[in-house]
Amino acid sequence: MRFASRNNALGFAARTRKNLDHIEKAYARNVDVHVITQLANSLLGLIVFPKEKNFYSHVKALELQQLEAQGWPQWQIWKGECLTLGDLVDHLRNAVAHGHMAFSSDDREPGKVTIEVEDYKRNAKVPYWCARIQADDLRSFCLKFIDLLENTIGMTDTFDPA
Repeated sequence: MRFASRNNALGFAARTRKNLDHIEKAYARNVDVHVITQLANSLLGLIVFPKEKNFYSHVKALELQQLEAQGWPQWQIWKGECLTLGDLVDHLRNAVAHGHMAFSSDDREPGKVTIEVEDYKRNAKVPYWCARIQADDLRSFCLKFIDLLENTIGMTDTFDPA
């Protein structure tokens, strides 16, 4: 299979999907792997790495309510507000980049783990934005985000990683 270069957002997204698929298949075979850790790593890479201008300008305009109506998982936001995918990506990028991500347990079953994220203003002691998502919903979010990235930017600059 050919991918765009990993230096390209599409290449990074394709490898993220491939890694997640391999981890999930290994887990299904009872291999000692951590799907939830891979999901957290996938989220981190997907929201921090892509810097494609056209993609982020497209994301800024997408309303979360419309995406949820299209089957995207819903983030439960209990502090602050978030109306667009662009808003959500900004908050998530800040939260994960500064280590403000917590897991409800060390359980390996994605349906049994909730992931909470918090965004802080500079030098603040309390967050101004907080959200959570089930790990299995985070999987769906990451895959839909990759699909959106691929459909927005398109497959260009193919590279054979072998």
